[in-house]
Amino acid sequence: MLIPTLVAGFLAGATPQAGDVAPDFTVEDTAGKSYTLSEMVKQGPVILAFFPKAFTGG
Repeated sequence: MLIPTLVAGFLAGATPQAGDVAPDFTVEDTAGKSYTLSEMVKQGPVILAFFPKAFTGG
């Protein structure tokens, strides 16, 4: 779910820059556990990383 959101942002010309505030979002891991950015930052600093084409066949 995260990948389509990022791709849509890039296509719309909304490429984030270092230091920009990330929009709140929720994603699921492969085990089905949900993570929400706004909840995670309450526990401390969060690093967001994007790996284009990670885990893809091409």
